[in-house]
Amino acid sequence: MKTNIKIIIRQYLQNTISEEDLEHLKDWISNEDNQKHFREFIYSHYNNKAYDTKKAFQLFENATLDNGVVVPFKSLRATIFKYAAVFVVLMALSYTIFHFNRNTTVELPENQVTLEVEGSGVKILNPSVSKDLTGKDGEVLAKQEKNTLDYQGLDGEDAEIVYNVLRVPYGKTFQVLLPDKTHVFLNAGSSLRYPSKFKKGKNREVFLEGEGYFKVSKNKNSPFIVKAKGITTEVFGTEFNISSYTDDSYTAVVLIEGSVGITDNSEQQSNFKTNLMLKPNEMASKTMSSEISVEQVDIAEHISWVDGTLFFKNESFGSIVKKLQRHYNVVVTNNNKALEEKKFTGRFDIESVEQILKTFQKTNNFSYIITKNNIVINP
Repeated sequence: MKTNIKIIIRQYLQNTISEEDLEHLKDWISNEDNQKHFREFIYSHYNNKAYDTKKAFQLFENATLDNGVVVPFKSLRATIFKYAAVFVVLMALSYTIFHFNRNTTVELPENQVTLEVEGSGVKILNPSVSKDLTGKDGEVLAKQEKNTLDYQGLDGEDAEIVYNVLRVPYGKTFQVLLPDKTHVFLNAGSSLRYPSKFKKGKNREVFLEGEGYFKVSKNKNSPFIVKAKGITTEVFGTEFNISSYTDDSYTAVVLIEGSVGITDNSEQQSNFKTNLMLKPNEMASKTMSSEISVEQVDIAEHISWVDGTLFFKNESFGSIVKKLQRHYNVVVTNNNKALEEKKFTGRFDIESVEQILKTFQKTNNFSYIITKNNIVINP
């Protein structure tokens, strides 16, 4: 999908599209192949609150009625649809194919950890509870041990492969033990799409949006592959962190131990061969408009969140605000633009968001107002 059509789709979803571009979008989406790309884009961005996904599916429904295809929608800002096999979602950059039942709509609750299981709907996960998660026929889908989902021992040879999407809202973290014993920690505001089991001798592929820390089990015959915005990471067994939030301009991979292969999977790259190999203490980063760059980093700065710690090292206030919003589930409005690019260093473990702001106030002149989970920063 070309960059200009992506821009037009974003403008449409954000209600900023011109009449001329709207007509262009309608013409473009009337093509069946383009409809696949449109579904792919909407699916990968559905939980971005800046986008009106109800409007997106309305456009898609109108464009496909003439073809005898009806796509239902609900007026909820984060609704996922399961289409029949004829509706194949071609996830960007050779993403795995997912099938959806077009008659099923899924309402995603806010501020709750959720697990969406293909064919079994959405389950709310209470981090203080331990229980078996069961499917519609009573089969055990996964075992929940408080803030961890465990799939080990549940991947029988005859078991059907279904796809799961684990979503973690702002203000929370969660973990998952995949069937191959890979341990994944998900940061606030993140989601992981993964199969219920991995086929022997085949690639173990998962899809990340947000931030995840991976401890991958070794299997030289089955590479473990993480696909994120702009970067594909391939490993056989190692530990690394990936940060790939939709509201960040970059994707970053930090290697803790072992080695990983990094591939540029952006549309500008038609060749998906491994671009480079990372060494421990190195970070590969990429924006959608740049090539992959590599630098030495302080690992603690990038993985401290796993232990619930916020660690800033010469980091801009604008970047810190994003992390505060995710960590504390707050909305920050910064009216003090002079602060935006100022750099801060600090480590916070049990402090409240207000205590962090007070710390920053000691070296910078600004005021703030806190109303419930809304924070307004003024000069």
